[in-house]
Amino acid sequence: MSAIQRILNVDAAIVGGGIAGLWLLARLRERGYGALLIESERLGAGQTICAQGIVHGGAKYSLHGQVSRSAEAVAGMPALWRRCLRGEDPIDLRGARLLAEHQHLWTTGAPISRLAAFFASKLMHGRMDKVADAEGAHAVPVALRHPAFRGTVYRLDEPVLEVASVLAAFAERYRDAIARSQGPVTLKADGTITLHCAGYPQQVLRPAVTVFTAGAGNIGLPWVAQQLRPLHMVLARGVNLPGPLYAHCLGASDLPRLTVTSHYDAGGRLVWYLGGGLAEEGIKRDRHEQIRAARRELSALLPWVDWNPVEFATFTIQRAEAQQPDGGRPAGPSVSRDRRVIAAWPTKLALAPLLAEQIEEVLRSLDVRPRPTDLRALTGWPRPEIAVYPWDRDDLEWS
Repeated sequence: MSAIQRILNVDAAIVGGGIAGLWLLARLRERGYGALLIESERLGAGQTICAQGIVHGGAKYSLHGQVSRSAEAVAGMPALWRRCLRGEDPIDLRGARLLAEHQHLWTTGAPISRLAAFFASKLMHGRMDKVADAEGAHAVPVALRHPAFRGTVYRLDEPVLEVASVLAAFAERYRDAIARSQGPVTLKADGTITLHCAGYPQQVLRPAVTVFTAGAGNIGLPWVAQQLRPLHMVLARGVNLPGPLYAHCLGASDLPRLTVTSHYDAGGRLVWYLGGGLAEEGIKRDRHEQIRAARRELSALLPWVDWNPVEFATFTIQRAEAQQPDGGRPAGPSVSRDRRVIAAWPTKLALAPLLAEQIEEVLRSLDVRPRPTDLRALTGWPRPEIAVYPWDRDDLEWS
């Protein structure tokens, strides 16, 4: 078979199989575009599988007493994701699993913590409400049901997702449009991409538009202005953990002092996944210092728990985003374009739908219209597996 016969024309080649690439693939396929996603590792490898799974609704971005641009960007995301999870949207995620219907936010006894939560609750009325005494103790997370607790608990309209199940739902529904390619995916000067996989003949793609949603991998594009903001995440596991917790703890700043989500590892053990201010500030600390800081923080916030038997592990991740003048977090998704090549970053997992909408608008502006594409040339081509959760990695050191 000649090289010319192997060329596959597609409307859009999406490079990168995290939440941004998968949501974009789903949106374009549901609208009739001949879109194909290419992943060189595992689906979700990198930022997506390390996300805490929170579909933010804007509460954490309103803690300084004003509705920020970030809060406005994510305001409608919980409702949209819930429609998808119920199968009431063309993006059908009924195969994905919710870990929690809502998140909570708790304040400490400090006046500034209570005051910030009060103002945020007024701004986010209907999406952040105080848990009333009349609702009973069952409405408060188990970890906070202690006579010594002196804070206030708010319920946030922010579901928490099992990220791997979201990836699997996309992978199952759009399996014929997802391909694995060994090694970095490069776009040649003639606009083509060649898929490589041992034991298979090379497959040449000619996309009308190429979209890079590869996170930190977007740095390979010479015209891309990208920034990396690192986090030093912490994992805690042990029988002493006081049940699952999905919550932000509010301190003195407009950044949550601690963000906790809960998961079960491959051995069925409960794991608390710790982010927020601990992870932001922890980038200055080595592993041992970060574990000591996590123990101090948990002991200060939940002193009624015996933390001595609990094991801890840490790892760092790089948040890849469009470059900002001050190096801060972008307010929303970012899309850059050089002719018919697009680089995109969702900023937050929750914003993947909004990013996909923006990219489709770019396709229309380039006069790329949906057309049927025969992908049978990729029948039998290897498909990427789902990435492994950080708490199940073999290279983590627990202590």
